[in-house]
Amino acid sequence: MIALGLLGLIFAVSMLSWGSGGAWSDRVVGAARTLTGSGWPPLLFLLGALGIGRIARPWLGTIRGRWVIEIGIGLTITLSLIHLLGIAGLLNPISAWLLTGTGLLLLIGDVRRIGYANIACVGCEATTIAITCGGLLAVLMAVNPPGMLWGSEYGGFDALSYHLQLPREWIEQGRIWPSTHNVYSFLPGYVEGAYMHLALLTGGTITTHDARAAMSAQMLSAFMLILSAGCVGELARSSCARLLPSADAPVAGRLGIALTLGTPWLLVVGTLAYNEIAVVLLGACALSVAMRTDIGAWRRAVLCAVIVGGACSCKPTALFLLAPSVGIVLLACSPRRRWAVSTGLCVAVGAVTIAPWLIRNAIEAGNPVFPQLHDQLGRGHWTAAQHEIYAAAHRFDGTILDRFLLLVLPDPNGPDHVSRFRGLSNAQWGPIPLLGLFGLGWLLGTRATRRVGLVATLALAIPIVCWAMLTHNQSRFLIPLAPLLIVLAAIGVARIRWHLLRNAIASVLALGSVIWCVALALVQGGSSPFILIDLGPGVFMRESGVGTPPWTAVVNELTSDAETVYLLGDATPFYVTGDVRYNTVYDRWIIEDAIDAHPDDPARWSETLRAKGIDLVVVSFTEIDRYAQSGWLPDLIDPTKLIEWIDSLGQPIEVWSDPSTGAPLRAVFRIDGPTP
Repeated sequence: MIALGLLGLIFAVSMLSWGSGGAWSDRVVGAARTLTGSGWPPLLFLLGALGIGRIARPWLGTIRGRWVIEIGIGLTITLSLIHLLGIAGLLNPISAWLLTGTGLLLLIGDVRRIGYANIACVGCEATTIAITCGGLLAVLMAVNPPGMLWGSEYGGFDALSYHLQLPREWIEQGRIWPSTHNVYSFLPGYVEGAYMHLALLTGGTITTHDARAAMSAQMLSAFMLILSAGCVGELARSSCARLLPSADAPVAGRLGIALTLGTPWLLVVGTLAYNEIAVVLLGACALSVAMRTDIGAWRRAVLCAVIVGGACSCKPTALFLLAPSVGIVLLACSPRRRWAVSTGLCVAVGAVTIAPWLIRNAIEAGNPVFPQLHDQLGRGHWTAAQHEIYAAAHRFDGTILDRFLLLVLPDPNGPDHVSRFRGLSNAQWGPIPLLGLFGLGWLLGTRATRRVGLVATLALAIPIVCWAMLTHNQSRFLIPLAPLLIVLAAIGVARIRWHLLRNAIASVLALGSVIWCVALALVQGGSSPFILIDLGPGVFMRESGVGTPPWTAVVNELTSDAETVYLLGDATPFYVTGDVRYNTVYDRWIIEDAIDAHPDDPARWSETLRAKGIDLVVVSFTEIDRYAQSGWLPDLIDPTKLIEWIDSLGQPIEVWSDPSTGAPLRAVFRIDGPTP
C-alpha cells in the first residue's frame, strides 16, 4: 500500500507539472486547497445518501454487494427529497444539514456495511495501478475551474449555462422552480438540486467564496465517477460469478473498475458539473438489482423502478436509453409468470418516482414535459416559432440509414470534431465499444451462454434504436450504455482459460484505457489543462493581474452593485456576480420587447432596456453570428438592425477580439439613453 501511495503521489505531481502556468508547487497547493475546501460537502452528501439507502436493508438481508443497491436507493431518495423541499421553498442550510445529517447518523449506526464494498482490488498489480491512477486523474481534472475543460463540451458550456447557473438562481429566489428565460429549468434538475444542496451545506450561495460550491459540484461528479466504477466492478464480478462459475470473477470486477475509470467519455462527464454520471451510477445500480435472483421478483421490480426513476429525474433521456436495458434484464432474470406483475409494478412505481417534476412543469407551463410534445400537450409560454427553432436544434435531418451509420462512422458534413464523431466512433469512447462487442460475441458463440448473449444484445439494441430515432445523435447521449458494454468486456476477458494470458490481457486493457484517458486529458486547454488550477474559479470572477483577464472578470469590475448587466447572445452568466439578465437562444430574447416597442427605430431600443433597469449590455458577436448561421435567431431580430442599434450605443467600454483576425468577439456597452 505504501508503494501504491507513492506511485499515486508521483502520478499526481507529474500530471500537475504538465504544460504552462504557475509553478508546479503552486499547482499542487492549489489542487490540495480545492480538494480540502470543496471536497468535504460532496463526500458527506454521498455518505449520507448511502446511509439513507439503509431503508432497503429489510429487503436485502446480508447478500453480497448490497451496498450497490443501497447507494442507488439512497441517492434516488436523497435527490427526490431535495427536489420536493426545493419546490416547496423549504430547502435551506438547516434542512440541507438535517437531510444529510440523518443519512450520516444511519451510516454511523451501521458501520459494518464498509466491509461489503470490497471487490478484491488487490492481486493484479497492473490493474490496481490503473485503478489508482484512473481515480486520481478524475479528481485532478475535477479541481479545474468550471469553464476550463473539456474541448468536446466547449469548455463546459452547459455547466455555465444551466447546470451551475440554475442552482444559483434557485438559491437567490429561494425555490426550485422553472423560469421563462432558461428552458433547461423545465428539465427535472435533480442533479442541479444536489448542487444547490451542496452550496447550502456551506451556508452560502454558489458563487460566494470564489465559487467554492461550484468546485464542490464538480467534485461530486468525480466522486460519483469513482463510485460508479465500484458499482460497475461489482456488477461485472457478480455477473461473471453467476453466469460463468469457471471464469475468474475477481478479474472481471477489477477490470470493470479500471475500464470505467479509463473511459474518456465518463471522465469528461465525471469531472464537469453535468448530470450524465449520475445516470451511469444509478444505471449500474439498477442493473445490479435486475440481474439478482436472491431477491424476490416483485421486490426487484420495485427497487429497479425507483432507481431508474431517479436516473430519469437526473436526465430524461434515461427513459429510453437506460430503462429498456434494465427492464429486459429484469424480465430475463424473472419467472415468466411474474412478468405481468413486475411490468405493472415498474410502470406504477416509476411513474410515482418521476411525478414531482412532471407536476411542477404542468403547473408552470401546462405541459408536464415542456417543451416536448407541444402539439399534443400544449405550447406553454412559447410561440410556435420558438418550438420550431428548438426542434430544429435537437433533431437530425438525415435518412434512417444516415442515423444508424452515424453510430459507427463520422458524419462527413460535421463542421467540427464534436458534430462529426456523433456515435461510438468518437475517440472519447476509447476501445470500450469494441471490447463490449468482443464480450458479447463470446457469449453468443457459446451454447451455454447464448441466451444471456441474446438478452444482452436486446438490452443494447433497443436503446441504440431509440438513440438513432429519438435524438439528434450526439455521442454523449450513448453514455448510459457504458456500464453494460464494460461488463460485457470484463466478462469476455475473465473467461479466458489460461491464467497468465488472462491476467496479461486484463493488465494491458486496464493500463491502456487509463493511458488513453491521460493522453486526451493532457491535450485539453491548449495542452495546458492545469494552467488555472492554482488560481481557482476566482480568476473568472475578478481581475487577478495574471495575463488577460476573462470577460466576466472585467464586467464584474465595471459594474457597481446597483447596476444590471444584460448578456445579448450569451447564455453563460454564471461568473457574472451582480444582477445579470440573460436568456437561452430558444427563450424570448429580452431585446425583443424593445423591438416590439420600436420596430423601425433601433436607436430607441435603449429606452426600453433602460426602462427594464438594464445599465450595461455585453454583446457576444460570435454567438449571435452562430445563431444566425444556424437559423436560430427569432424572427423579430434582424441582424442588420441589430448592428444599427449597437452602433447607436457609441464607443464600447471594452472589446475582446480574435487575436488572429482582429474581428470583435465580444464587447460591453453602457446604455446612457433617456428613460421614457
